[in-house]
Amino acid sequence: MNADTGGYALEQILGMLGAWLILFAYGVMVARPEKKRFYFSVSLLGGLCLLWLALLYRNAGLIVLELAWTGINVWGLLRAGRKTS
Repeated sequence: MNADTGGYALEQILGMLGAWLILFAYGVMVARPEKKRFYFSVSLLGGLCLLWLALLYRNAGLIVLELAWTGINVWGLLRAGRKTS
């Protein structure tokens, strides 16, 4: 996407949303450690937003970071699900 199509604003919104979701989720995790499933879910959503942008712009460093972040959150969700079952 480029600025000519109006996609730039959407990309900026998506990037900010992803960053704020991750930060919000981390804050919840620090304040309320018993909310692990919520943390991992919100953090996963934020990470996926940022991964999409990293792929769009072919930013290798951010792609690696967001793939790892996404994997860690999926793993955390699976572990949290097993402990409550």
